[in-house]
Amino acid sequence: MLTILFDVVTRQFITTGSVAIQELEWHFHGALFLLCLGFTYMKDAHVRVDLYRERFSDKTKRLIEVIGCLFLLLPYCGVVIFFGIEFTLKSYLGGEVSAAADGLAYRWIIKSFLPIGFLLLGLSAFSVLLNSKENDDG
Repeated sequence: MLTILFDVVTRQFITTGSVAIQELEWHFHGALFLLCLGFTYMKDAHVRVDLYRERFSDKTKRLIEVIGCLFLLLPYCGVVIFFGIEFTLKSYLGGEVSAAADGLAYRWIIKSFLPIGFLLLGLSAFSVLLNSKENDDG
C-alpha cells in the first residue's frame, strides 16, 4: 500500500516516476495473489460455479471436491511447482534483471513466489482432503 501511495504522490506532485517502484508494485501484487491461493481455497472463498453445486447434497459436494483435488488440483500444483522451480532457477543462474534500464534486479525473487504459492495451494488441498475424510467419518 505504501508503495502505491508513494508512487502516486511522486507522480502527481513531484512529477517524477520510477520504473522500479512501478515494478515493485506489481511484484507485491503478484506475491500477494500467489501467497493467498491456499488460504482462499481452505476458506472456500474462491470462485465456483455455484449454479449447479448448490443443488447437490453435501455428500455429492464432498465427493466432487475429493475427485477435483486428487485428479485436477494436486497434479496441476505438482506441474506448476516442478516447472516453477526450473523457471526460478534459470532466472537466478542467468542473473535475470528487468528489461527496463532502471527496473528491478533479481527477477528470480518474484519468480520464486510461483512454486511457493502453488506449494501452499497443494498443502491446502491436502488439508481439504483430510477435512473431507473427517466429515465422511463423522
